Amino acid sequence: MPIQYEFYRNPNSQGTNKKRYHARVVPAGRISTDRLAKEIQKECTLTVADVKSVLIALADKMSEHLGEGRKVHLEGIGYFQVNLHCKEEVRTMHGARSENIEFKNVSFRADIDLKKNLKSQKIRRSRNKPHSMPMTEKEIDEKLTEHFASNPILTRRDFEFLCQQVKSTACRLLRKLVEAGKLKNVSTPRNPVYVPDNGHYTPVAGE
Repeated sequence: MPIQYEFYRNPNSQGTNKKRYHARVVPAGRISTDRLAKEIQKECTLTVADVKSVLIALADKMSEHLGEGRKVHLEGIGYFQVNLHCKEEVRTMHGARSENIEFKNVSFRADIDLKKNLKSQKIRRSRNKPHSMPMTEKEIDEKLTEHFASNPILTRRDFEFLCQQVKSTACRLLRKLVEAGKLKNVSTPRNPVYVPDNGHYTPVAGE
């Protein structure tokens, strides 16, 4: 199964004329310890109970060594290390006391072998939109004007595709457009079909 991704708008491009996007993995689910144990059992002579016992012991020993300030290296997986956080702003090297330093998180750096294995993995764009693309009212109006120039009607799915919105956001935006008198539902509430209303989304003559 290939890694699926979707594009997200960069935070620093919000509110500017320069739109920039980055690719982010769309999670394909969460693998539990039980599933891992069953899969590992098939690859060795250990039972599921044996595998789970080893994983529990591994977690305990990792916590012990990380708690003593050591890096933990699991061959083929990577390095784990504790990161710290200052509760207050520190302006000098001698300005913070130990009680003002606390645990922040555990960082992970992948091993070279793990990176090599993942680099060979196939990647494709997700068919399902995990999030909605931020769009201004003007941008939505432009998209709908372009759509109605060659299509007499608009469905919710059309709107989702045109404006890159998930279902829930598309429904909310379409309701707002109907309330604003820009669109009119000419079908049923359960299966709406929209057409322009009050002269909206009509291309300007000469364009």
